[in-house]
Amino acid sequence: MSQQSIEKENRELKRALRLMASKADRNDAILKSFFEIELRLLRCAKLSELLDLILVDFKEFFRLSAVNLILLDPEHAARDLLEEYSPPVTGPNCLRFVSSQRLLNDLYPKKLSVKGQLPEEYNKLAFPNNDNIASAVLLPLFWEDCIIGSLHLGSADADRYSGNLKYDYVEHLASVISSCIENCICRENLQRLSSIDMLTKVFNRRTFEQEIIKELSRASRNHQPMSCLFLDLDYFKQVNDNFGHQAGDIVLRGTGQFLKQQLRKTDIVARYGGEEFAILLPNCDQAKALKVAENLRKNLATQIFRTIEAQPFRITTSIGLSTCWPERYPELSIDQLAHQLLSVSDKAVYRSKHNGRDQSTFLPFEDDRLKQLQA
Repeated sequence: MSQQSIEKENRELKRALRLMASKADRNDAILKSFFEIELRLLRCAKLSELLDLILVDFKEFFRLSAVNLILLDPEHAARDLLEEYSPPVTGPNCLRFVSSQRLLNDLYPKKLSVKGQLPEEYNKLAFPNNDNIASAVLLPLFWEDCIIGSLHLGSADADRYSGNLKYDYVEHLASVISSCIENCICRENLQRLSSIDMLTKVFNRRTFEQEIIKELSRASRNHQPMSCLFLDLDYFKQVNDNFGHQAGDIVLRGTGQFLKQQLRKTDIVARYGGEEFAILLPNCDQAKALKVAENLRKNLATQIFRTIEAQPFRITTSIGLSTCWPERYPELSIDQLAHQLLSVSDKAVYRSKHNGRDQSTFLPFEDDRLKQLQA
């Protein structure tokens, strides 16, 4: 072999080695990026955080044109956790909930991922209202052998996703996402079960007594007032006696939802016991709290409830309230402030009932019980 031939062969070998090294570096970078995103997925404690990561961060992280997610949610187990979350529902990043497996079965008749330049009908299903997708990978999300959703990664580059390439990384990522979705839903629903009154869907008493400590601590730090309202439904026993306990449940459930709709997102509503509800109004002084109380009282009286037989009836409520400025009582602990605020508000609601019901009564935070606590 001539010297020239040897030199040429060496050059080709070196070029091949450089290509192999470059490919190895690129694969290593891909592995690191997927490992990084996998850790971020596993760190998500809430479903809303997980959805933001998938729908918002994935697009930039993977340099995609669109990221769409479909979740099977027939019992609203996921949607009920997202009452205060507004996911994207149109545009390049889109979240859709479905109540049956029909769409998912249409996308994955063979239960396998779909990749490459998609047929037009697939593009319409996977990326509705988006005509800029030249290639994509559609990943079925499985949990315990059941399909629970579908993740769609779309690119305007026709060569980005080829049907001839392997996609072990993204398919592994899809399995991680499936696990994270189920874990977030289970974890948050367990937390809800321990903190929510299941009939009215507002907080229960135990959670309310935890929240009042948190809110008073925040009010103390921010030098703000906090008001507490107690609502006791008038003649509730007569509703049960005249219409049955199912009608009583309808009233309690309707009242809980009415209160949530009427109040700010920062306000805290709880079923305190029986037919009594408690409300915390952060950064709300006496005048504002009285206005809120009267609006609730008047508006609730206009609500029409119906029995199982569709018989209409109305109900009124008695309200008691008080306002605390924590900074004015540096000698009292947060627990003592909470005890006093609840005590005075409770005393106020009983005064409303004693004076004829269907009215609001404000009592000042300072009374004989406060003097006993300060002693």
